[in-house]
Amino acid sequence: MTIEDRIKVVEVMALAVDPPAVFDIETPLREVVHGMRDDNVGCALLTRDGELAGIFTERDLVERVLGNEAALDLPVSKWMTPDPEWVTRTDTVRKAVRHMQQRGFRSVPVVDEDGRIAGCVRHKDIINYLAEHFSEQVLNLPPDPEQLTLEREGG
Repeated sequence: MTIEDRIKVVEVMALAVDPPAVFDIETPLREVVHGMRDDNVGCALLTRDGELAGIFTERDLVERVLGNEAALDLPVSKWMTPDPEWVTRTDTVRKAVRHMQQRGFRSVPVVDEDGRIAGCVRHKDIINYLAEHFSEQVLNLPPDPEQLTLEREGG
């Protein structure tokens, strides 16, 4: 099965994803940023009454907050992207990839049947899946197929 065929049928829940950083939308931005740093993640998923209400990413931090020291004490809801696009655990990997490709996302929230956060698919999760399942096609090509090695590497 080709990579293209596989992502059309494999469900998002087949990906190995790390637990997302989750905060209430009224949490001060400073706490969200510290949580993202501590969890080593590029985004935080934001909830209202336990349901997905927004997303805050590193890109938001750089483009909208950086240089505005007072922003850190305001609720993250002032800086988040509200009502982000999402996928369910049973949606295909292709659907997550489409959201990323068409909208320039690096992370897509995953919700359950009740609209509650079930995870977050990151671009790295998809790359890791492809490298694991299609290692021959993904990992064995040189960066430049026409490149010739003139010297032996190593000692």
